[in-house]
Amino acid sequence: MLINMERHKVGSMKDVTLREAPLRFTSSLGEGDEARKADTLNLLPYAEALRDFIHECETPMSIGIQGDWGIGRTSLMNMLRGGEDRHQAGLLDPRLCKTINLDSWSYAQFDQDDNMAMACLYALTHELGRVLEQESEVDPAELNVRLEAANRKLVIVMKQIRKLLLAREEEGDSYIDISGQMLRFRGEFKELVSLWTRGGEARRVVIFVDDMDRIRPILALELLEAIKNFIDVPGCVFVMTLDYEVVQRGMVEKLGRDVQKATGKAFFDKVIQLPFVVPSTSYQLDEYILDLLKKTDLPCIKRAGSEPESRQFFMDIIRFTVGRNPRGIKRVISYMDLLERIHRHNSGRETSHRECKILFALVSMQIAWPELFKYFIRDPSVGPITSLQSWDFLEGLPEATSLLDRSPDRDMVKNSISAYFDTLFSFLDKNDDGQVDSKELQPVLRVMELAKMTNVESRERARQWIVNRIRENNVDNSPLINSFLENVFKKSVWYLGTEIRYHRAGHRYVTLVHNRRQIGTIVSLKSQPFVFRLAMSPERVMQGLKNYWNSKQIVKKETIVLVRNTFGSEASLTGYGDTLVDFSKMTYMKSRDAIKLLNALYQIVTE
Repeated sequence: MLINMERHKVGSMKDVTLREAPLRFTSSLGEGDEARKADTLNLLPYAEALRDFIHECETPMSIGIQGDWGIGRTSLMNMLRGGEDRHQAGLLDPRLCKTINLDSWSYAQFDQDDNMAMACLYALTHELGRVLEQESEVDPAELNVRLEAANRKLVIVMKQIRKLLLAREEEGDSYIDISGQMLRFRGEFKELVSLWTRGGEARRVVIFVDDMDRIRPILALELLEAIKNFIDVPGCVFVMTLDYEVVQRGMVEKLGRDVQKATGKAFFDKVIQLPFVVPSTSYQLDEYILDLLKKTDLPCIKRAGSEPESRQFFMDIIRFTVGRNPRGIKRVISYMDLLERIHRHNSGRETSHRECKILFALVSMQIAWPELFKYFIRDPSVGPITSLQSWDFLEGLPEATSLLDRSPDRDMVKNSISAYFDTLFSFLDKNDDGQVDSKELQPVLRVMELAKMTNVESRERARQWIVNRIRENNVDNSPLINSFLENVFKKSVWYLGTEIRYHRAGHRYVTLVHNRRQIGTIVSLKSQPFVFRLAMSPERVMQGLKNYWNSKQIVKKETIVLVRNTFGSEASLTGYGDTLVDFSKMTYMKSRDAIKLLNALYQIVTE
């Protein structure tokens, strides 16, 4: 879609508006200004240094503000240029600097790849004319002449580009002298800038170009080239949010990998004279986070500022999940504010301080690692979230593949995930035994249900389901089954182990899975409340138990687990597994020894 460039008068294009940024400044930022108090990230010293540099540097000059999305680049620009209403300037001295703004993202939304750079130059030229016509010392007649001439050159180029494309499609004459027209435009743009700068050597036009790394890298590269070649004139200072990697990807797309490797760094250094990385490592995040939390006016969070333990919990959760990205932090707190309101509506009461912490941790996980959160809500039980602390488990988890692939440091991500769950577990572990059981996890499930993060209330966890099923089918209240279930099985690796996944396979049994391999089933029937089947031949199981027996002389031989093959009526049992475990003798052993034997079976089957 081509933008109509037929009209050349000032005001023929819609004024470019700035997108909303995390921080907004609409005053001159004097020492006592309220905007300074809002700078909880401590960006102002850097903005003031950039201001001084812009005031005093030789021109033309190009400054590239680098950093991840949401790290504070637009906030830094807003401190320099001021707010959208333009009634008051930011840090830049309006007596020296005239500011122009371009949101490049707006020009990348339409099908105009061949003309986007020209459209941006047209917008900048128009905006310069709009700013200069407000200056009494600029002659309006001369301004209109210069502006008309510059616009006319760009319109001609736009037409020629369209004509060139049509000629190539028709395989006709494809040569048109576009470069000559653009060089003449450069001369007109230079004269436009001089209408302001000839009034004093310290005067300059500061052009802010935002969101360049949100558009396709090749388009960002072409826009950068157009700025450098055609409007990089004396008196101009360009301030752009542009990351080094975006330029390099654009060069690969346009010129190929070999050229990028050979000249990519030199090209970036040539077009960006001052690369400035937003200093996120120096951010005062504690105050920033607490300030945002206080603004939500959540009663359950107000104590965070006065309680060191609560304060540390919020800081740690943020640090391990969204990190030092202000936009990510703001998303967490905004989303938490919404879910807390939903929670309050469904519970009919104010959210407790403990529930608030849990909700904050869950929201942080969902914002930072949506893939892991999606995995967790499918089975929000102790097993899955304990497994997520294992680096090997994360490497083998399909849901974590894209999460790890998009990070330059996989180990750092895995360590952050592990640290996050350790922080959450230490908070949930009320009896401080180093483990989180199903009872201690219940507040998490309750918060998730009330906040409508998922419908967990109606879903019973597979492990708990089979245990309840065994109890229900044990109609005779057999002490044999009760003792083994409570004193041995539920304390063994088969129930507590983080590497085992339970999957309901029907109305009568669960499948046991280890490393995506079925290792057995647990069946519960009215005729046989507890049937334990292993997916391994009896001979291999017996051999493994003999090896175990030789190393465990303290256990009497007659108490060893009996293993029987499936035959006769047993062969028709539901579930899967070639070997049935007779656990009756284990009920007469000391619980500690019986658990060791059951754990030995786990080692045999999973080897």
